[in-house]
Amino acid sequence: MRKYFLVTLVIIGLGAGVYVAALNRGAAVSGAKNILCDIRDKSLSQALALLKTRKDNQALLIFEQVLASQPDNLDALWGKAEVFRRSRKYQESEELLARILKNNPAHIPSLVSLSYIRYNADKLSEALKLIKEALRIKCLNKEDHALAYMMLGSINSRRSKEGWLFSKFAYGTHIKGYFLKAKELAPGLPEVHLGLGTFYLLAPAIVGGNLDKALRELQTTVRIAPDFATANARLAQAYNKKGDLEKYNFYLDRARQLDPENEVLKEIKMRP
Repeated sequence: MRKYFLVTLVIIGLGAGVYVAALNRGAAVSGAKNILCDIRDKSLSQALALLKTRKDNQALLIFEQVLASQPDNLDALWGKAEVFRRSRKYQESEELLARILKNNPAHIPSLVSLSYIRYNADKLSEALKLIKEALRIKCLNKEDHALAYMMLGSINSRRSKEGWLFSKFAYGTHIKGYFLKAKELAPGLPEVHLGLGTFYLLAPAIVGGNLDKALRELQTTVRIAPDFATANARLAQAYNKKGDLEKYNFYLDRARQLDPENEVLKEIKMRP
């Protein structure tokens, strides 16, 4: 029975990747705005949109431009920290996140990003504490809410995988529900489809694994964010299971081009 409850999710690294919908919470200006402020707001919105579709290098250039004139813009600082996190520059990312949270302890995107860094370091209790803190904030929007559920699913997956039989029952039964809730809240986020697709791909059938559903979710992820390396790698895995070697090789090569050091690529190499 034990093998049926070993939900072997190596969740997206969140890919590497957690995108959070920052809503320029720190950028609001009272009174009438001048033209320069309008340009800055539009630039920041453009950068956040690029971040969502994994155009990280382009987004970073804009964040740097905003910070050159607004060095304390929390959302631009978060965007830069998120680009660092995705490129596995965890120390640099954490330093920026600490700076943001010192100024605004309720900056939700920073709480979620920091939770992922803790998760990646296998500090699951700390990661969970940060997510619970984010969920207590009343102004949580749907996309932030969805990413928080994504982290809950990932944390429960890791605990289910690493624990004994009781832990597999206690944590494993909630994983799918968290990912489904995330998708319900923010169906436009690539991460929610990646998380659910990864679950369907790697979970045993007895707890909800389903290759066809995995393919649909992962295809949606790549359609929303073609440059999401982890999504391409997971889609390659799914096509390999399906027996479509042509598409397997196509998406595997694409993932390698996008991020040669991607965690999922290493997983595929270990388990061909």
